[in-house]
Amino acid sequence: MKITVIIAAYNAEKYLKATMDSIVNQSLGDFEVIVINDGSTDNTLEILRGYEKRYAHVKVLDKENGGPSSARNMGLEHATGEYIYFFDSDDVLEEEALEALYERAELCCADLVIGKYDIFDKNGTTSVNNLNEIVMSDDIERYDRRLLWTFSLCNKLFKRELIEKLSLRFEPISYSEDGVFTMTCIFNSEKIVGLDKIIFHYRRMFDGETTSITSSVSPKKIEDYITAHRLIYNAAVKSILRDFSEYHSENEIKEKDEELCKYLNEILCKELQILFNQFYSKFWSIDEKTVNLITDEVNEKMRMLDMKSIFRLIDAHPELSLYQLPVTRKELVDQALITVILYSDDSEKEDFLKCLNSLVNQKMVAFRVIASANMEAVAKENNLMQDGISYVEAESQNEMYVKAFPKVRTPYVLFADPKFTYANDAFMKTVKFFAKSVADFTIEVIYHRDYGDIQPVFLSSWAYNSHFSGMHMNAYACMDHTLANKFFRVEYLQEVWDRFEGSLLEFLPKLYNTGYYAFKDTGSVIYERSEDSYIEYTVPEEEKEFVQLIFKENPADLRNKELEVETKEFYRKAQLLSMKTIPKRIFKKIVSFLSMQPCKDQVLFFTIRKDGELEGNAKALYPYIKGKKIIYAKRLPHDKFTELKIFYYIFTSKVIITDDYVKYLRYVKLKPEQRVIQLWHACGAFKKFGQRGTHLSLRTDRATHSQYNLVTVSGRHVRKIYADAFDVDINKVKALGSARTDEFFNRDLIEQKKQKVYEKYPDLATKFVIIYAPTFRGGNTERTIFEPRIDFDRLSERLLPNQIFIICPHPVMENDIIEKKYNNIRVIRDFSTNEMMFVSDMLITDYSSVIFEYALLRKPIALYCYDLVTYDRGFYLKYPEDLPCDICETQEELEEYLRDSEKHRITSKYEKFLQKYMSACDGHSCERIANIINSYMEET
Repeated sequence: MKITVIIAAYNAEKYLKATMDSIVNQSLGDFEVIVINDGSTDNTLEILRGYEKRYAHVKVLDKENGGPSSARNMGLEHATGEYIYFFDSDDVLEEEALEALYERAELCCADLVIGKYDIFDKNGTTSVNNLNEIVMSDDIERYDRRLLWTFSLCNKLFKRELIEKLSLRFEPISYSEDGVFTMTCIFNSEKIVGLDKIIFHYRRMFDGETTSITSSVSPKKIEDYITAHRLIYNAAVKSILRDFSEYHSENEIKEKDEELCKYLNEILCKELQILFNQFYSKFWSIDEKTVNLITDEVNEKMRMLDMKSIFRLIDAHPELSLYQLPVTRKELVDQALITVILYSDDSEKEDFLKCLNSLVNQKMVAFRVIASANMEAVAKENNLMQDGISYVEAESQNEMYVKAFPKVRTPYVLFADPKFTYANDAFMKTVKFFAKSVADFTIEVIYHRDYGDIQPVFLSSWAYNSHFSGMHMNAYACMDHTLANKFFRVEYLQEVWDRFEGSLLEFLPKLYNTGYYAFKDTGSVIYERSEDSYIEYTVPEEEKEFVQLIFKENPADLRNKELEVETKEFYRKAQLLSMKTIPKRIFKKIVSFLSMQPCKDQVLFFTIRKDGELEGNAKALYPYIKGKKIIYAKRLPHDKFTELKIFYYIFTSKVIITDDYVKYLRYVKLKPEQRVIQLWHACGAFKKFGQRGTHLSLRTDRATHSQYNLVTVSGRHVRKIYADAFDVDINKVKALGSARTDEFFNRDLIEQKKQKVYEKYPDLATKFVIIYAPTFRGGNTERTIFEPRIDFDRLSERLLPNQIFIICPHPVMENDIIEKKYNNIRVIRDFSTNEMMFVSDMLITDYSSVIFEYALLRKPIALYCYDLVTYDRGFYLKYPEDLPCDICETQEELEEYLRDSEKHRITSKYEKFLQKYMSACDGHSCERIANIINSYMEET
């Protein structure tokens, strides 16, 4: 076997099928899968037996529960592969992962291959970037410090010969056993290489959730962790002394080799980080003996570190006195940085316990709690935070706040609420923020769990967005009318305390106006009731009418990936409104709110020419634009919900790119940092448009175009025409070319597009293809019907035997155009006019600007203008002097042109037409336009 995959599975039924499917379907041939059921009590074994029955290369071993080390060791005893790959029972393997790992190992004769992975949950995928550089290496040095931060087994392929040579097995410990195994292999590998490829997807749950009231850490787990890192450290020293014979002791290494000293310190730093973050952070749920076990190890390792490493740890943990880590609860309370004031009435016992448990599980443990006296028995009965809570008699929340605040002796205070819980890193993030900020208080976006995963409360998100400018009180603050998500600097509250009239909550608007605050979105504060109850909880009575109109109960799933992550809450709620009947006053309020949203580093591609996708110039340009890009494509008319979405995107995008009218720009003033680019959908200048050719009033039309920063055109001659049509400064109109014409200079692309057409319509490959691409007539309703003055029966008879007449309708034309089938006439809508140009031999049009790009192909063109006398749009070009082609006003003239090859010659007039109207189109238009737009995005 090339590879043996070893999986330890314990109670893994929830995700096991997804994992196994990703493994058995690997592209590599000749590999085996050994799965060890480690005494599961759910359906894990039954699921595995099913795979064993269906797949010959899957082998299932069953054993009593003994932990992942014993399970993997059993797998190693049965392995026959040249290489070993360990995998977890809830992750997902990339289809070509094993093949890529194996080929890399064989190519480089490697003992160990290290690949990339990412992390996913129900809300999306996160990259793991700390491996980006190391996986690009063809020869990784075994003492590279970056290796110490990738203990994961699942992104590595191990050579079995090395494992057996070392008689290497997993240590009988329950924590960091993978680290011991990995580092032992690293210290003994002759060749370690990287693989710049995502190997697997690590499944992660939200770590802010608390699972039980009595969660604790066992001394055995801590002892195993300490044992693992002592083994790693000792193995590192032993390996260094073997590889560097000039050193004879650990002290000599540290004294004489700065880089190797840093390496050993890195091992210690990692151990201490885990001791702090995973174990000491459970202070309030472990006994004093266990705390002493942790602190003794910390003190020992701190003595081994150099000062630079110590300062790194102090900076990472400003809440702890690392030289004198508190052991007793009294010592910890004396060092507390945050006081939590928590009132609960007798009906909220369960809520109180849930909230208090979230405090117990804080990673930052240096805090104290002042609770209402009626909850003392409840806390003691559940053995929560003994010696960490003091109690105050109070009959209301406000009385509790008034009585408790004078007792606060910490730098920061939180007025908690039993309806809320706090993610386990909430206090840590707050203290770190205050250490680097002069803010008087912070406000956190409030989250909820209505749909299984935590996500922002809709109204809290609105409040957050409306406060982006700092000291700014506005009407939307009513949506955040609670204290439970605010951390205050005690010094600031003491200064304003004597000004309170009524309740502290009623004084909140004055705090917005007088204090300096920061509104943050870290997912730290969770509202534990249903989201729709948030209105009753938080919104003042006088604001409820407006808020209730926006905030309606909704059964939709917020995990809809089609919605933009940062705006899905807004869309989800706005879509429920009866937008067609929404009062103008309310609609204007929402638009006003949207106008206050901060501008993001994103480019909006907006078009009314198609639904759901870009076309023409915008589609061609899209790949050349760097950074985040959003497409919003929807034909008119737009309902109110759509209009709100468009307003949101316009207000929050740094660059707005369009290819047609954007009526929304008439009604709003953009921010100074925003830029608008008009690509326009046509080349050259044929029919009059803009202020010279629409039904709009002059004032309305000019308002539509007044905020353009750049208008791109196809040639120098037409700059003044577009400047006049849009009534903009001619310096904003630049002859950069038309983006979609770049493909006319790309022979390979043209050939590819031709082949696609021929695949569907093979008969066109042997025909003289005439495409008929007329423009629409009439107003908005009339233009959907196109009935040309053509007798198709007669035309069919008059076409030459090898000619075929293809009608390419304008996108707005909806009728069938021809009423019956012909062998040599047809309508094609599933390819664009531009795509059909490439398979054509001739173009017939009327007043359409398609003549400009078609001329780049230097093929025959004729105009069929049967309604020239009545056509009322007017022309920018000199008609007919500027035209490069014949003009037919009757069907007889058209038929004569089609049959006479002498009329199909390209003349000097044709070339003059190109020079006049298409001089900037040379195959590099996208690059020129994109360079300017990308420079806009780099502006600060």
